[in-house]
Amino acid sequence: MQLPDFDQFEPLLELRRQMDARKLGHFELFDPALHLTGEERSRLENQGMAITLSQLRILPDMTLAVKNGRVVVFEQMYEKGKKQHFHVALCPKLEMSADFGSPQVPLVATTCLHSPFPVLNHQKRRSLSVCPDCLAMLGYKGFSLTRNRRIRYSEQLLRYFELTDFFKVYTLYPIRNLTLSVKKELLRETVNESASGRRRRRVSDQ
Repeated sequence: MQLPDFDQFEPLLELRRQMDARKLGHFELFDPALHLTGEERSRLENQGMAITLSQLRILPDMTLAVKNGRVVVFEQMYEKGKKQHFHVALCPKLEMSADFGSPQVPLVATTCLHSPFPVLNHQKRRSLSVCPDCLAMLGYKGFSLTRNRRIRYSEQLLRYFELTDFFKVYTLYPIRNLTLSVKKELLRETVNESASGRRRRRVSDQ
């Protein structure tokens, strides 16, 4: 009987990828402080999770995460008649609306991929569109509403934005390299530099 070559055995290779086993004999032990449990993943997708900005992980690319999974967030409270957005990154607008000081602005984190989004235990879901400031900050697919030659393209990208496409670029789950995150004391400096850069580009494009 000839055993299969387990270095090329696809079911085993897929299992190793799920375990983040990058080399033979290597795997990542489950740690509930770092890894989402099955119950948490289900709650994020179906109900949303109450959270504040300081409880989120801000990844080096400025996207948002809970433990080892990226999330989108939006404010729990909102003004009727005012257009509401969900956020995929720490843009200046999110930081201004949910400052790190006290009191914390309550947010909802979710991994639901389609609007309307779940709002905790409320029966009524909320219809939201993606925040253009987040897309501009990430430079998502060349998005820019300040560069004249990009405005029409970016307006179409904004109109037809899909989270399923977004998370093909920024992996939803699981996130590798859990030790990497942006220190909160550096967030203001990073966001301010990004905002200043956009202002400089806006002036140069005029």
